Amino acid sequence: MSFLCYVRARLVPLIAAFIGIISAITIAKVCGCPTEAVVLMAIVLFMCASCAFVAAYLHSRRFYSELGELAENLEHPYQLHSFIGEPYAFDHAIVFDALKTMGTASAEEVASANAKADEHREFVEGWVHDVKAPLASCGLIAKRVEEPERALLASELDRIGRKVDTALWYARADCANQDYAIHETVLSDIPRKVLRDDARYLIEHGCIPEIDIDDDVVVFTDKKQAAFIVSQLVENAAKYGATRIRFYASWHDADTGSGHVDLCVEDNGRGIPASEINRVFERGFTGTRGREGARSTGMGLYLSARLCEQLGLGLSICSVDGEGTRATITFPLDRRRLDVECDRDVRLP
Repeated sequence: MSFLCYVRARLVPLIAAFIGIISAITIAKVCGCPTEAVVLMAIVLFMCASCAFVAAYLHSRRFYSELGELAENLEHPYQLHSFIGEPYAFDHAIVFDALKTMGTASAEEVASANAKADEHREFVEGWVHDVKAPLASCGLIAKRVEEPERALLASELDRIGRKVDTALWYARADCANQDYAIHETVLSDIPRKVLRDDARYLIEHGCIPEIDIDDDVVVFTDKKQAAFIVSQLVENAAKYGATRIRFYASWHDADTGSGHVDLCVEDNGRGIPASEINRVFERGFTGTRGREGARSTGMGLYLSARLCEQLGLGLSICSVDGEGTRATITFPLDRRRLDVECDRDVRLP
């Protein structure tokens, strides 16, 4: 709060005080007080009024500056009233009471929303757990079916399994950073796991993978969550016409605190139009390719982006329409920096 703004806000009391001082001086003069006494009285009144006004301004500036700084830096602004002292000025008390009322109401709404979100997540997790058993039974039954129906049935069961897993990851998206286990992981093990799990899917789409990563490349990450991220990239590549997927790694600033390893997933599929490349991480965005009959939901890359941010990883995509796509997952080499990133709350638009 600037002094000029404070003066404008208190203009009426200032004018009233000025009129009062002038009136007191006039009365003293009319009553025959000596000129020296009138001048001294004017100086005393002016100094007292000035000191009171400046003191009130300094107090208000401290109060509102603290208020603004807390509002800007607090993770949950509705808790603002809990971090400022009880004010004694009347106008400050009004602001404090309003913030307290709003904060209490907001905290109750947040608690209610969190409870509903937890209930929804628990329901989805329970549903996924329940549906896994009949899916596994269907898989066993499918082995008794004659070809070619067996292969078709197994393919559809795999597709259902992937959709069920995606539903589970989506339900846990807001709390993934509370359920991670960061360990040293051989980088090449991540795409190998994905390729084993998605082998039938890749064969059906005629997609040939190639892993060009040395086995001595080690990163810090949660292997399960990192594998899910890579699986979304692989499935997208196969879905959109790729016949080849190549995995390779590159090092950057390895000797510095900001060093990192990039896992690149490169394909020769249909690519992404330049006008859509900046929207691929938006929830539900399917784009031109997704509307061409590929049964896209627009959730895979959205979930991948959420998981990367909660794990402290980077995720970027570049593409040439009609030629292919390269997705890059960035793994920090500094474990301490990774832990800090994982502790942050993540919000996406």
